[in-house]
Amino acid sequence: MANRENSRGRLLCLMNILQKDTDEQHGLTIKELISKLEEAGFSADRKTLYVDIEALQNFDVPVESSGGNVPKYFIEDRTFEVEEIMILIDAVESAGFMTEKKKANLIAKLKGLTSSPRALELNEQIHYIGRHHSVNKDYIYNVGSIRRAMAEHHPVTFQYLDYHYGKGQILKHDGFRYILHPFALVWNNGFYYCIGTCPEQKPQEPDKIIHFRIDRMKGVSIKEDTVLVKPPKGFSVAKHMESSFSMYGNRSETVQIRFKKELLTQFFDRFEQTVHVFEDTDHEGYLLANVEVSVSPTFFSWVSQYGGGFTIAGPDRVRRLYHEHLEEALKA
Repeated sequence: MANRENSRGRLLCLMNILQKDTDEQHGLTIKELISKLEEAGFSADRKTLYVDIEALQNFDVPVESSGGNVPKYFIEDRTFEVEEIMILIDAVESAGFMTEKKKANLIAKLKGLTSSPRALELNEQIHYIGRHHSVNKDYIYNVGSIRRAMAEHHPVTFQYLDYHYGKGQILKHDGFRYILHPFALVWNNGFYYCIGTCPEQKPQEPDKIIHFRIDRMKGVSIKEDTVLVKPPKGFSVAKHMESSFSMYGNRSETVQIRFKKELLTQFFDRFEQTVHVFEDTDHEGYLLANVEVSVSPTFFSWVSQYGGGFTIAGPDRVRRLYHEHLEEALKA
């Protein structure tokens, strides 16, 4: 029995060594494998190791050898390629809704999907592309609760965190508990947002779409005594995101934008290609388009970033608000 248990443990240890320490560029010879097994407390000779490797291959573990007089053994075929892991790590790094500790833990797990030598390569190549990170450790449980609430067709209730100069992070509206009927979770600009309505608390505007940043939600729980309401008719997450410009502002409205022809690519970076664009007959070299946007400082900032290449052609009320926004910026 002891020998059988030892052989099982040795086989598992061998597979772990091959998965952790090898890849196509970093194989291990039989002698090196024996040495690593001995370090782990398992004795083996060449004949035993050849039998173990064959056993692993028979159970579809993709152990390969380099050939030659002194072959090296390795596992190259993995669930994720290194390039795919790099993309996942960059996504984690840019996720502003995560705490730094959670990011580090998750990145360590992602590196475990490849060999140790390749993991060291990832250390040299990854870079921080996010500017912010959350301090709320409960965000991942918030996401889970909201997803479960949507699956079970219930709203969620929670408090919302805000910031106050001199006090730091506080509960908004003295700890008021919101009741949100969630429609979708959206990852935008490095943060998770929940989109929904609050018909019980806003009966005068039951279809008004509201956004909440999930890492600022506290004490999320499922309101099991209430049935989830349906999204407003015709509601589209993609169109709503396009019109709301980074989740800020009020209700969307139709605005006519004038822009230089050479900025058409930048226009379609922001809006869907189904938006009708036409020549501005009064301004040579310019195009016009009617778009649904949330009239807000965020929208005005987007328009102004092109140095006059984009402007607001109408309606006059929005155009006037845009000019006032620019004047206030100049006074600052």
